[in-house]
Formats: sequence, structure tokens, C-alpha cells
Amino acid sequence: MKKLIIVTVFFINTIVFGQTNDLPNREPFTLKLAVDDTIFYQAEIKSAPYVLPENHIQIYPGEKILVEVELIENEIVSMKPVKENLNPEKTITITFTQQVDEKKHKFMMSAVYNPFGMQLEYQVNMYLMKYKKWAPTHVLPIKAKSSVSESWPNILTFLDLYGWQFK
Repeated sequence: MKKLIIVTVFFINTIVFGQTNDLPNREPFTLKLAVDDTIFYQAEIKSAPYVLPENHIQIYPGEKILVEVELIENEIVSMKPVKENLNPEKTITITFTQQVDEKKHKFMMSAVYNPFGMQLEYQVNMYLMKYKKWAPTHVLPIKAKSSVSESWPNILTFLDLYGWQFK
């Protein structure tokens, strides 16, 4: 009986305290974007990491990604996607949406929140649905403890955010 209690307590501790806030991969899903009132773009998105090598972050319309950032002397040493914002002072929030009016595409919009006490700069490549190719785009630096929203008239199937640095 005593062994059963010890094993049960160990099992419960493992479940309760062993859970992690890490979210390395997105779940597979169906991406559906409005083109006009009768045509939709649809693609099956497979499970893949949110953060790729060299801290490239790939985001699809409809996603919100929370990324915990570890710094050493104001240099990024780690970017880790998480399920919940348990450390808001070091978690960048990224959203990407499609704005639609009466089933018609209006524009795409991304927003990035910088919780740090210094300016955050990054770069973005966008994938243009119509041309099936990548295109670089200009984004504004994000001041300390603020956010920046960017919008584009084109239908974008995903964004690649990279080149993250604090100034």
C-alpha cells in the first residue's frame, strides 16, 4: 500500500509539474483565405516548427504566436514559442490576420508587440498568393514596450519574420 501511494504521488507530480509551456510546432490545419465573394484559397498546412533556424518565424493568417526571448547583453540567444504568456516581460506577441468584408478580401495585417525596454528591429518576407513567390517588404522598428501593425493589400499565404535585433 505504501509503495502504491508513493508511485501515485510521483505520477501526479510528474503530470502537474512536468508539463511544459513550450510549443515548438504548430498543429496541422486547413488555411482558408477569401479571394472574392465566390472564390477561396485553401491549403493544408502540415505540422512544422514556429521558429526555424536562425530565428526565422513563419506565421500564417489567423495565427497568434507567443515567443519567449532570452537575451545576453541585449543579444538574442534564444527564441522559444510558448502556449501561454507566463513571462510577459520577455514574450513577443505576433499576430497575422486577413481582413474580409462580405466574403471579399480587403487586406492582410500583422502586429508585433515588443515588451522589452529597447527598440526591436526585424525584417519580413511575404509569400504572395497571386504570384506564388516571395517578396521582401519594409516594416517599421518597434519602440520599447509598444507594438506596430503593418498591412498589405495583397493576399499573403504566410510571412517569414527574421533578422531580429535590439537597438
